[in-house]
Amino acid sequence: MQARPHSPGQVSYLPAMHPFRFEPLHCASGEHHMRHEEEQLLAMEAALRAGEASDATLPLLRLYTWEVPTLTLGKSQTPEVALGPRWEEWNRAPGRDPKGPGALVKRPTGGRAVWHEEEITYSVLFPLNHPLFRGGQRGPEELFGTWLLEAAQRAGVRELALERGKLGRDPLGVGAAPCFASTSRHELTWYGKKWVGSARRLTSHALLQHGAIRLGAAGDRLEEWLSGNRMADERPWQELPAADTLATHLEAVFREMMDEIS
Repeated sequence: MQARPHSPGQVSYLPAMHPFRFEPLHCASGEHHMRHEEEQLLAMEAALRAGEASDATLPLLRLYTWEVPTLTLGKSQTPEVALGPRWEEWNRAPGRDPKGPGALVKRPTGGRAVWHEEEITYSVLFPLNHPLFRGGQRGPEELFGTWLLEAAQRAGVRELALERGKLGRDPLGVGAAPCFASTSRHELTWYGKKWVGSARRLTSHALLQHGAIRLGAAGDRLEEWLSGNRMADERPWQELPAADTLATHLEAVFREMMDEIS
């Protein structure tokens, strides 16, 4: 399930009823992904504040994978609280714990800890005044949740549902539970368990949302690493499509969503 060889940051400008920028499926480090997304968000915010009509104000869709198993923390999280004693052990020799992540980075968004491995990650960046949100009848959660659901179903994924949200537990008994321990509104579940974990950041004029779409059981390694308890996840992971296949449908349905804006 490897990403196709595209250079990180390679952008296509796709014609549609409402044009958008697109970075095809590619693989890079977590540090690159998070830095790039914050830079794009701040560039869009600055351009919108200045009243510019430049490429920086066009919506951006990114699809990517991770070079090594990577743990990301939400913007407001501290590793001391989120990871407890594991943080001190890991930080003494970063990336050398055979059961721990190869890298640890902060996201520019909120949310909780996520282990990125055997997944495809999506990222969408929009001006808040974009016609997609006009009228306010459907919020970003529902719009993007519906997009992900339609794309996954076209890729052949079964037993999907958009959930209202359930609380989870923190395996260490401190701080917030890991992202995949709970489900938020309009997030996708697969065979009754969370399948896509998303996080968001709003500025005065722009919205960034990104999320991990799991393609294997490796994401469960976070709880095992933190608590020593191996999760019994017997979902049929072999049913899921390859990353390339899912990426193709994510792009196609996103384009349709943009074309259907009145």
